[in-house]
Amino acid sequence: MKPVLLSILALTVLNQFSQAQGQAPNFNPNSQSPVIFLTDIQGRRATEEWNRTEIKGTPFFNKDWSAALVTLKDNRTFKNVSVRLNCVNNTLHYLTSNKEEMIAPDGVIKEVLLIDSSGAAVKEHQFVSGYPAIGKHTAYTFYERQLNGKAQLLVFTKKRMLENRPLGSPAPEKEYLGVESYFVFKDGVMHEWEKGKDFLLNLLADKREAVEQYIKAQGLKCRSEEDLKKVLSFYNTNS
Repeated sequence: MKPVLLSILALTVLNQFSQAQGQAPNFNPNSQSPVIFLTDIQGRRATEEWNRTEIKGTPFFNKDWSAALVTLKDNRTFKNVSVRLNCVNNTLHYLTSNKEEMIAPDGVIKEVLLIDSSGAAVKEHQFVSGYPAIGKHTAYTFYERQLNGKAQLLVFTKKRMLENRPLGSPAPEKEYLGVESYFVFKDGVMHEWEKGKDFLLNLLADKREAVEQYIKAQGLKCRSEEDLKKVLSFYNTNS
């Protein structure tokens, strides 16, 4: 290849990379051209077990592929990557330029802003890793960050395949079902949510009086996800 042509190709790659670095989080996936991971993302090929049609439900957070803004551990960003979060083993699947389904290695991806356009309105889901280990969760675990601020609300979705044999059925039916666990990250420490106001008052002790007054004024029981979000939002706003 001639030196002039090599120079032009190099400038083109650098220009695309600079655009990806400066991409704002609220981008429109429908107006972007595809950008694929660089070759140093050494993913492994996904097996067909994750695409079995005879099993009800889906092992993924969203069944369909979604456009995403992906941030690597070294802070490089890639826009409009087709991804799916596997909620059985908490791994990130992505498509290559050849439409091959790959699984990203642990610790390479730091953050994923997933654009869900499957419904009537476009939704954004922010999945983040790198938090301190807690229980069976490691620094590689992806959580959906639903609230940011001094006290972050993190949701972990776990799916399992369950078997059920309906009456009169010759064979058991298989289905993926999910459960959610809630965590609060504050002052560098992970806390698993416990229902009731005592957990929140102890966790948010630096604003205990204000938080307690807010809970009373709003008539909150602090036993639901909605109440948890209200209290943490109030605390973050007043911190």
